[in-house]
Amino acid sequence: MTVSALIPARLNSTRLEKKLIKNLDGIPVIVRTYQNICSTKLFDEVVVVTDSDEIINVLKEFEIKFLKSKEDHNTGTDRIAEFSKKFKSDIIINVQGDEPFVLKEDLSKIINTFKNDIENKINVISLMTKLISIEEINNPNNVKVVVDKNNNSLMFSRAIIPYKRVENNVNYFKHIGIYAFRNSFLNKFKKFKQTNLELTEMIEALRIIEHGYNIHMIEIDHEQISIDTIDDFNKAKSILNKK
Repeated sequence: MTVSALIPARLNSTRLEKKLIKNLDGIPVIVRTYQNICSTKLFDEVVVVTDSDEIINVLKEFEIKFLKSKEDHNTGTDRIAEFSKKFKSDIIINVQGDEPFVLKEDLSKIINTFKNDIENKINVISLMTKLISIEEINNPNNVKVVVDKNNNSLMFSRAIIPYKRVENNVNYFKHIGIYAFRNSFLNKFKKFKQTNLELTEMIEALRIIEHGYNIHMIEIDHEQISIDTIDDFNKAKSILNKK
């Protein structure tokens, strides 16, 4: 089974301007993400996909392989789907450009789940982690996911799901936005139109749900740091200093 990692990268970001080319201890965020994914040695190919000439200039400086989008895209998955037929890989993993600390063990869990799916029943895999504090559960920036007994997604929302009408032991899970696709399904995905729920919540996973498919969720026991705000950026610098 062959596996590629594609890193969608757009320049514009609402909460932290041009975050992907901000220097994180001397190295741009997008470069750190690429280098981290390459260091896992799990992939046959690692490529950044972008429409930004500013990002491309940075990638060229560090001799990083990239593809330039010819179309405007609403999400990172749409961006990588543009090039799905260009890759012969069985599995394509979408790693966000603002996540420079993705762990090898998490990526290995995803790849091994696909390898063990002999009947090819799983089309998409993503990650989730348990939310503990009420502040994190209430935070609309944390996308929550509800799963069935087989850890297949039922619903994603920025709202609190499930709603606790009666006191009961229930877990709340945060969706971590790493998506892994069978390449054959990614070719289907790019034909899907954006859906009402997706546009309402601004969660691309809902497009898959609304078109009748589910996402197999793997639970991990740690947080995944995405650089969305200046606080996230400073937290990332602190992590590097500790290393």
